[in-house]
Formats: sequence, C-alpha cells, structure tokens
Amino acid sequence: MRTNSITAWLGHHAWPLWLLLALAVLCILLLQLSAWSRERGLRRKRAGITQETFTAQLQQYGFDPVITASTFRYLREVQLIPFPVLPGDDLEKDLGLSPEDVDESVRNLSAALRREYMPGMQPTPLVTVEDLIRLLQASPRVLRPAVDDRKTGAA
Repeated sequence: MRTNSITAWLGHHAWPLWLLLALAVLCILLLQLSAWSRERGLRRKRAGITQETFTAQLQQYGFDPVITASTFRYLREVQLIPFPVLPGDDLEKDLGLSPEDVDESVRNLSAALRREYMPGMQPTPLVTVEDLIRLLQASPRVLRPAVDDRKTGAA
C-alpha cells in the first residue's frame, strides 16, 4: 500500500536527514575539540613566556619596551588571547583576530600609546604581532598642545 502523505514520506526518508544532522554535529564537536586541544598545547608550551620575557626578547632588537609590553597586555586582556603571544604569531591564523579586530587593536593601542593613527600609511597588511608593534613604533607621537599662558594667567 502506498500513501502520498508528507508525514508518511518523511517517516520513511527521515533517517538520511537525521544522519546528515548527526554528521554536522559531529564535525562541529571535532572542530571544537581540535581548537581546545591546540589552545591547551600552546598554553603548556608557552608557560614560561610572560610580558617581561616578551618585552626583553624584542628589546634586544631595538623595540620600545613600553610599546611591546602594552601590545602583549592588550592582546591578552582586551582581545582575550588565552595563551602567551610570540612576536611571530600570525594575527589571523594563530590568534584568531579578524581584520576588524586588528584595525581596532591598532586604533586602541595608538590612542593608549599617544601615537598618531594613520590607517592609510600602512605599507603592507599586518600579519604578525611583530608587524603590529613595528607599525605602532613607526607611528609619530601625538604632541601635546602647548598651554596658552594668556588663558591661564601665568606669566
């Protein structure tokens, strides 16, 4: 006997749909497990890396310790990178930052470090943490406007 109802058809052909749904859920769980495992491994491998060691490593090559320390702290505390960063870490692939996150980081760090934010002057895309620090260090300092003595009444 053959029925033409939708519920009968779904009852007969539902197992492939359930199988596809189960495979999709399994893939998502495997990706989550992989990300968790990678993060855990990076935390363990980079356990001795601190803000001080990161700054000291780059200071050997002439990097400003204030900029390197601020960048390290910003990536850990604001961008919530769960493991210590290294200068060669890829901002997108290793740290998971989107281009918008990178741009936000440049803007926020420039303001915090009193550096000019000049998005059009960036010669190449920022790929690594070191590129980000180089850009910040190359950006001119924001000069404080001189206080007008006539307005303050000072002689």
